Amino acid sequence: MPVRVGIMCEKCERIYLLVHPDNTQRIQFDPASDPHPYRLKCACRAERQFNKAQVLPYMVSERSCDSGYADRDEYYALVHVRHSGPPHQQSK
Repeated sequence: MPVRVGIMCEKCERIYLLVHPDNTQRIQFDPASDPHPYRLKCACRAERQFNKAQVLPYMVSERSCDSGYADRDEYYALVHVRHSGPPHQQSK
């Protein structure tokens, strides 16, 4: 399954893929709306303002890549694990 970045509607949990051309009308940028300069207008009529930190990587099907979105149960969020210690060094 391909990995794509997207934003999730908090009401219906559909994700919209950022790189899909059909989503340019759904995902809009307004620099005056700092600290959340992006706005998602979902097909369920919910709206969400967000910033870059809220955009996440998702595993989606090829069909979702073609359509530009994935409904609930059609994607897997890839959670980042942050490592607080120094990077692992191999012994020589």
